[in-house]
Amino acid sequence: MSDLSYLDPPIEIAATSPRLEMIMSRLRSGGMRPYPASAQVDFNSTDPLLVDISSVPREVIARCARACMAGLTRPLAVLDVAETGLALTDAITIRRDRDLTLLKGRLSALARRGARQREFAIRAETASQFGAKLAMTDPDASPSLLYLGVGSPLFLSLQGALTLRGVSVTAALTRKTTRDYLASKRFVAALVDVSRADLPVGMDLPDDLLGGVPVFAILDPGVDLNSVSGNLVASADEIIDLAGDVGSMATQIESLARRYQAEMPVLPGPSLTSEMTDLATGLLSRRFIEIHLARQMRLAEQFETPLSVMTLKLGGDRKTDIETLKALSSCLKPMLRDTDSAAVVAAGTIVVSMPSTPYRGAARLAGRIALQVAAHPALSGLVLNWRVVEKRAYHTPTTLLGAGLSGPFMRLDAA
Repeated sequence: MSDLSYLDPPIEIAATSPRLEMIMSRLRSGGMRPYPASAQVDFNSTDPLLVDISSVPREVIARCARACMAGLTRPLAVLDVAETGLALTDAITIRRDRDLTLLKGRLSALARRGARQREFAIRAETASQFGAKLAMTDPDASPSLLYLGVGSPLFLSLQGALTLRGVSVTAALTRKTTRDYLASKRFVAALVDVSRADLPVGMDLPDDLLGGVPVFAILDPGVDLNSVSGNLVASADEIIDLAGDVGSMATQIESLARRYQAEMPVLPGPSLTSEMTDLATGLLSRRFIEIHLARQMRLAEQFETPLSVMTLKLGGDRKTDIETLKALSSCLKPMLRDTDSAAVVAAGTIVVSMPSTPYRGAARLAGRIALQVAAHPALSGLVLNWRVVEKRAYHTPTTLLGAGLSGPFMRLDAA
């Protein structure tokens, strides 16, 4: 069988023997392609960098600290098995050698967070072109967290401490209640307690359940992770160590929640100008998506990330019916991530631009939308056609949007 390890994401390792060989072996088993760092680490490289605190010279650590202070752009991870307490801005900290296999997922989460921040920034720029003035997040606003888990002894004490800090916490005990809450309210993040060794299999969190909501995972460093909790930690956006008192944990969670709330992208709503939104559905307008797509394409090219455009088109005798389009948009909104931009571009036609999403991911979402449409009482018997186009090097904003609106569509009949 062919060796496809060359397709694994690369990572540079700043460490010395014999720990270097052990670290590289564990990272390979975790699906990464490690290589030793040169004597002088290049902080302008785009590959992630892992620094082993216990084996590198102090000067390397000092250079990393100075680079972080100066605004280091390359992803940085610190392996601190001796728990020196070194804290570097925006660096991933790993405290156990055996957790190196989770680094690939942690780096992916870091990339997702960066993508959210960039999307927020360019969406604000696009909104400003329409004269919309976006105020700073109200510091007195209460961030909302969705707590996922059954029977966690930590919940009540943590909920009380967070409530005192102005952070609301809603507990969802089942997948159904999780979906219902997400459909009715916008949450800053999902809070998951993975500190228990007996975390049940039903606690895994596929993308179709949370719809891109960030995950804060509470982790006990002394607990061995099973396959479920390991996957959760690997895909979490933030890791909160179960160390110290509940008050300290609540302070850390509050800080993260308020930061993520401030970073939440602009969504269509009554606060935006009429030129930016479709008044009938509350989605974005065609003019907005045409301008915004150009910015999304520039980001995709700069960071070499995928960008897909999904088109949903009503068919049959209801393709121009406004009430049907309203029902479809209300069905669609809870299924999209904050970073997705949905716009009405023509009668009965909705376009969704999806940053950091390849064709396959957008097609899977289209399939899930079809299932939701089939279960929606107001959309019974609806003919829904969809098409997905992934950005290529030859596309311009006009040709990418045009490719999404023309060509063969997949037809799905809602029973």
